[in-house]
Amino acid sequence: MAWWRGFPDPFSLLRAYLFPAPQMQAIYALYGRLCRATGHKLEIESYGAIRPTGALSTTLSHLARKAATPPLKGTYLYLFTQQQKPRRILELGTHLGIGTLYLHTAAPNADIHTVEASKTLAMYARRHFALFGARIHIHTGTFEEVLPTLAGPWDMIYIDGDHRGTALEAYVTALYPQLRAGGWFVCDDIYWSRDMWLSWQKLRRGDWRRTHTVYPFGFLQR
Repeated sequence: MAWWRGFPDPFSLLRAYLFPAPQMQAIYALYGRLCRATGHKLEIESYGAIRPTGALSTTLSHLARKAATPPLKGTYLYLFTQQQKPRRILELGTHLGIGTLYLHTAAPNADIHTVEASKTLAMYARRHFALFGARIHIHTGTFEEVLPTLAGPWDMIYIDGDHRGTALEAYVTALYPQLRAGGWFVCDDIYWSRDMWLSWQKLRRGDWRRTHTVYPFGFLQR
């Protein structure tokens, strides 16, 4: 059995990346514009792996380059999501909404819910969703505040926020009952730190139907 069975193979990834569909080209273009927005200054609230210290002064360009989903990574997420055909998706960590748009493009009829603690980032994400006519439910608040208000079952849970190993383990444990049998956890940035990598190694030793690692993602199938 090929190691990528059930996942995008390298040739499909390269083809989709080099010859993207129009909707994918539009996401690439949006990412590029954000990365070039060096003069667009703003303040955001800091959460997750970096503890809150009040408002953080930055630029839209810096935010996009540092944490928005780049095209190759987004293409892989798009292809995987397209293969799985999820009907309900939960995303933890909306940021500027680029990753969310890849999920939406791959599964345009899916019921997508995404959670973002920063009101400023959520505002920009809403604008980007509107540009694509994407009906995505964005919930503003910390994961601890919002998750109790949402209910599964989910076909896919994409964890892309609060990059601490203990947090990753806690979210997988808490959301496991809401993930349908055969559904997937997609854990982003498992190479973020030694702490994240060790927690990923611990998680993958659990009772899963299948696990898989493709930089920078870790996949767990219930």
